[in-house]
Amino acid sequence: MAGKYIRDPVHGEIFIPEELLPIIDHPYMQRLRRVRQLALAEIVYPSATHSRFCHSLGVYHITAHATTSLETLAYALVHDVGHGPFSHLSEYALRKNRYRFDHEERSKEVLPEILEDTVLSAKDVLNAAENPLVTGGIGSDRLDYLRRDSYFAGVAVGEIAWDRIVRNVAIKDGKLLARYKILPNVEHIFVSRFILGDALYFHKTVLIANEMFVRAVGELLNYYKPKEIAEMDDVALIKAFRETNNRWWQAIERRKLFEMVFRSSEREEAQERFEKIAGEYGEENVLMGERASWHKPPEVIMEDGREVEEVSPLVASLRETDRSRHYYFVAVRKREKG
Repeated sequence: MAGKYIRDPVHGEIFIPEELLPIIDHPYMQRLRRVRQLALAEIVYPSATHSRFCHSLGVYHITAHATTSLETLAYALVHDVGHGPFSHLSEYALRKNRYRFDHEERSKEVLPEILEDTVLSAKDVLNAAENPLVTGGIGSDRLDYLRRDSYFAGVAVGEIAWDRIVRNVAIKDGKLLARYKILPNVEHIFVSRFILGDALYFHKTVLIANEMFVRAVGELLNYYKPKEIAEMDDVALIKAFRETNNRWWQAIERRKLFEMVFRSSEREEAQERFEKIAGEYGEENVLMGERASWHKPPEVIMEDGREVEEVSPLVASLRETDRSRHYYFVAVRKREKG
């Protein structure tokens, strides 16, 4: 079969058939090389600078071990193409500044252009978006990002046996069913997700930097329209921050981060503390944010139709424990020494 091999540190050699090469080479896909998968996580984990592009290749690679459908493989490649700069973080920042941006809607908008030089139609590829092999609770998207994020951050919990998993699942009535023989592997997914949540995705320093980024975007909106920001890549956004002398971005780059001084499971309590400190020191010197629990726990169905938490006390306890980690926080600007 004609095509190209791409070397990947997580999966080894990834083969792309010639039918899909125009997708890989399209400017919208190449842009993902300049969109960091983990946004500002490198503030804590310096090697966590991998891109949405390499993640997309990984999702495709895992999917290719489960199906030969070109439409599904194409969707695996393009599923993240609509992301704004710094991935989910810019979407979050625009939303907190009262502007709506949805990367999935953006993906749908640009898909026809990406497929122009292929034999595929946008309609058929979008239909594949419902395929649980990619988007399901133990689909290729989650299997790759857990392993990839773990690898590049150096948080060694993501060595999930994805090849064993994809061999032992089946689609029935639009749902992905897992055989009981891979229950330990499924549990490993939940354990990895839980640990990465605490250690990486919701690390308190990253959460503070994220809220400072929200302020940075808010300031940048004085110069750029929301759509212009959403269509930038990381390089263009950083350039825009620097050219406008964005003080919030300057603080992030220099690692002059705020310090968490209060946390509570009750939003109202955190809001009261925020208002009290802001009244004393000024809103410029205080932030309020949230350590969310996972917004949507993976739905995993076993081969007999039972949900995984019904048959795994481990998974059930992890879900409950994760919900208990949810809190709101207040952070203040550190005072300059001297």
